[in-house]
Amino acid sequence: MNLFLSMSVFVKIVEIGSLNGAAIKLGLSPTMVGKHLKLLESNLKTQLLNRTTRRIHLTPSGVEYYHHCRKILELIDEGKERLKNDQLTPSGQITLSCPEIFGNKKILPFSLKYMERFPETQIHISLTDRLVDIIREDVDIAIRIGEPPDSSEIIARPLARYELVACASPAYLEKYGTPEKPEDLFNHQCISLNESVLDQWQPPNFKNNIRNSRLTSDSSAVIRQGAISGMGIIIQAKLSVEDAIDTGLLIPILGHYPLPDRKVSALYARKKHTPVRVKFLLDALQEYFPQEN
Repeated sequence: MNLFLSMSVFVKIVEIGSLNGAAIKLGLSPTMVGKHLKLLESNLKTQLLNRTTRRIHLTPSGVEYYHHCRKILELIDEGKERLKNDQLTPSGQITLSCPEIFGNKKILPFSLKYMERFPETQIHISLTDRLVDIIREDVDIAIRIGEPPDSSEIIARPLARYELVACASPAYLEKYGTPEKPEDLFNHQCISLNESVLDQWQPPNFKNNIRNSRLTSDSSAVIRQGAISGMGIIIQAKLSVEDAIDTGLLIPILGHYPLPDRKVSALYARKKHTPVRVKFLLDALQEYFPQEN
């Protein structure tokens, strides 16, 4: 019996909510539909559905396997569609995770242009400064700032680097003075300075002497606003603070001590067959960002 057909039958049972309804929809006999379901449960050695005379519902194993089947069947349909149309063009939805500021300023404009170019694609942008787990959180592509993870399960495609800048508000600098050299930061309030950046910028023990402000956060937007409000000194991407610098809300400092550029990477899960829609988006990202930075 065809495994993919059995998976299709199982998915249809779940979507319609009954074996008889699935049989009618698929043009099969109720007996044959039942056989396909039994075959799957026998092969998996687990029960996928709880059945009563009035209704069916998924077991915990059934829920997991249903989503697994949906993904496989979608890939098969995608492959058939490509062959039928004799062309490779992206379609379907992609989930793209990225840091908040970078997402708003860079990923959103890129995505709008990309969807205009490929009208059959949909992009879901998830803005978070949290480091998402692309394997377990079902994310197609994650934009990562900083060193990419050393993992055999993840591939990192490099995008353009971007600049960092140290800055603080005029009110803070007037009250506490302007640092002239990196060591002067030891006598200042600093808001959530990234330790990996500090290690690249100054000797490894430098970070141990930094005093954190009373305000800390894992959100770049919160850190930026804290600096504007006079809570301390920040080291942030120039991209995220350039507007505040242009308007005088923040003032750059330590300009004679260049900060290291940070890497920007597009991460995706290592798979035997990367979906066409993901490949196209990855290629487009690498084309777009060198021109933008």
